Amino acid sequence: MSWKKYLAFSLAGMMAVSSLMGCGSKEGGGQAGNSGTVNESGAGEDNLPVDESGNPSPFGKYKETVTLEIIQSINPSIPLPEGESATDNYYTRYIKENMNVDIKIKWQASNADYNQKLNLAIASNDLPDILVVGQQEYKKLVKADQLEDLTPYYETYASDIIKENNEMVEGKALEAATVEGKLFGLPNVLVEADGYNLMWIRQDWLDELGLEAPTTVEEMEAVAEAFVENKMGGENTIGILGPTINSRMYNDFISSSNNLNNLDGIFQAYKSWPGFWIEDGSGKAVYGSITAETKEALGELQKMYASGILDQELGVRKDADEAWKSGKVGILFSPWWHGYNIKDGLANNPETEWKAYPAPLAEDGQWYPKLGGTTTTYCVVRKGYEHPEIAILLNNFLRRDEGKFTLETDLGYYPGRVVIAPLDENTFTVNALRKRMSGEEVPDYDSINYKLLDNDLATLEECLNNYEDLGIENWNTESPNFGRLYSLLMGSGAVADAQEQGIVNKTYSLIYGQTATMEKKWANLKKKEDEIFLKIIIGEAPLSAFDTFVKEWKAEGGDEITAEVQAEVEK
Repeated sequence: MSWKKYLAFSLAGMMAVSSLMGCGSKEGGGQAGNSGTVNESGAGEDNLPVDESGNPSPFGKYKETVTLEIIQSINPSIPLPEGESATDNYYTRYIKENMNVDIKIKWQASNADYNQKLNLAIASNDLPDILVVGQQEYKKLVKADQLEDLTPYYETYASDIIKENNEMVEGKALEAATVEGKLFGLPNVLVEADGYNLMWIRQDWLDELGLEAPTTVEEMEAVAEAFVENKMGGENTIGILGPTINSRMYNDFISSSNNLNNLDGIFQAYKSWPGFWIEDGSGKAVYGSITAETKEALGELQKMYASGILDQELGVRKDADEAWKSGKVGILFSPWWHGYNIKDGLANNPETEWKAYPAPLAEDGQWYPKLGGTTTTYCVVRKGYEHPEIAILLNNFLRRDEGKFTLETDLGYYPGRVVIAPLDENTFTVNALRKRMSGEEVPDYDSINYKLLDNDLATLEECLNNYEDLGIENWNTESPNFGRLYSLLMGSGAVADAQEQGIVNKTYSLIYGQTATMEKKWANLKKKEDEIFLKIIIGEAPLSAFDTFVKEWKAEGGDEITAEVQAEVEK
């Protein structure tokens, strides 16, 4: 499974979007009560998802077929299995069999064009029945009164597992989705692990040069320099890979996790958290991108770029995957699930070995990762759709049976999917795997909530030949579960080790949503930020340009927004 598959698997929102909405009066504990007649979509108060006794059920089936219109983001590089299509595949058949729902496609678009087409659909109020949207789109839709209120349907139809996962994060996901007391979308619940940005490094290069894995910025620079000078990846060796032209330099409070090939790992070593709202020395809110620590980090990144150890195509590279898969890259920063794609690099060189580390550390020897918010996407229902409960039912069935789905099937094609996972999913899974590897008893667990753990434990022996040595030579890279187990034991395993060492200092943004003034001014402020940071790093602007940027940022709305953030924090 590639990282693109995992993004669909883990983010769901923008990569594979389906949507659903409902209307009509709401009677009987959240049931959709209308005229009682059934129209072409299968509407009617007598056509509700019920159990064998006729009672409303989270896993009920419609008596008469219901039609559900969705939209899809298509990635040609992730083809469906042979013989299947976007309209006839494992998931459409699964949904038809379990729910008696027919899936229809309103439109499809490539990943590159999807967001633009979605925004046009929102602007023209031409929505499919359900869709998954991000926070900004969610606010627009709610404000424009284009969504159904899912509050009663959640109470009636949400499965126990979905409710338990929301309770695990103290209801913060539901709170983020609630506007004036109404729940207009089913929110995702992110696992904590997706926020950590780890330093992934070519361990085989380190071994060949007789070097230790770096723990500080200075050591990392020395290692990157050795990689470049010794041309470990050929003439165009890249010491430290940077973000592409279409990706983020660092996580921010709006898009707070699952960021590939970013520079967060380096910023964090300076106790700099650009893009996040943090507390200043006096306990007041401050935007992390305008702090002295961020200026210091930018200065060091500028030096790295000038010396040639930082990606010379930073910010303009189109495909970062090609760079590291082809064996040109020595160090990159990505989440735990970078390991899902390790196999692609092994095709070029079977001895390639990537290992993850919680590094570089700050001068005090501590690690300061910035972690994401509780929720980032929402499954919403078009106002006027007859069966709003479908948004919840679709995710009930997915949460119940996802662990049984084959890893070769792209979850991006599951309609209305939002990831609703236990906060500690990766931590619990790594602990369970390590218990099995050491011959100890695996802790009791709920196999529906920890949905992939049964398969993880069952395939461990098949994937790993030597439990005491996780070197690439001891892995069966042909196993379907190799990428997942490698990601867990290497990626999340590195986080678990850091936690055991007591060096993890989690940093959260004070807010993860937008204030009123942000809706008007944030796009321009963020564009200014992105442009000047890139120019400083690549040497097109002096470091002193940072001070000018801060002054302009504050004058052009930053101070006003900061006051709004402070007010939100004090509520």
